[in-house]
Amino acid sequence: MRAPHEGQPERRARRAGRSMRRSALLVASFVAAALTSLVAQTSRAGELAVYEASVGSGQVRVLAGPVTNLPLDLDYSPASAEGGELYGISEIEIEATGDLVLTPSGFACQATACLYSPLPFATSKLIRVTAGNDLAGETAASANLLTIGVSGSSGLVVLTRGEYVDATGTAGAVGSVQTVDVTILAAVPEPATGAGFAAACALLAGLARKRAGPAANGPLRRASASARSGRAPASRVPRVP
Repeated sequence: MRAPHEGQPERRARRAGRSMRRSALLVASFVAAALTSLVAQTSRAGELAVYEASVGSGQVRVLAGPVTNLPLDLDYSPASAEGGELYGISEIEIEATGDLVLTPSGFACQATACLYSPLPFATSKLIRVTAGNDLAGETAASANLLTIGVSGSSGLVVLTRGEYVDATGTAGAVGSVQTVDVTILAAVPEPATGAGFAAACALLAGLARKRAGPAANGPLRRASASARSGRAPASRVPRVP
């Protein structure tokens, strides 16, 4: 008769092996999806920078999970838009993936003339923001967008879609509608994938900065007088899964 605990070390080893394989696959799938998104947008993503303030533009804030109502401070850079000025952002969407949710803890919509939905904001997977000065424009190097809480054990907080109006018109006047670049703002990796996840985020941020440049947007600009002229068209940047 087999002893009651016989074989348990082997079962634990098999479970640990499966967990490590799942963790490796998670990191690999994240890198593959994000790289696909970067490549697909090379010829159409705009230059407006949106980022988590504690790490700065072009970086991903990596958080040790699980987190509960952890505050994110999201900023944007009007001066980074084409022409060095911004004439409003229209329905940009910030979305939580995995089991993360966006929470109203510490919530504030801080941008000029900020509108948001859902209203009132409650715990949700997504928030949509329209803001900015359509007439006078904004030229600040950095401006507050919003503060928001995040809760969960693993996932991403991603800027997934939206549009803005640049200053490429005559003498820096209202110019063209641009599509925002899909941007990973924050990541809460599973504990077993933390190091690989952080390295992958740094790699992708570096690739995004390397490919940024005015030539990437020229052929697809469309004339517009306002970023508040209704919902952005269906051809906007696809969502990050």
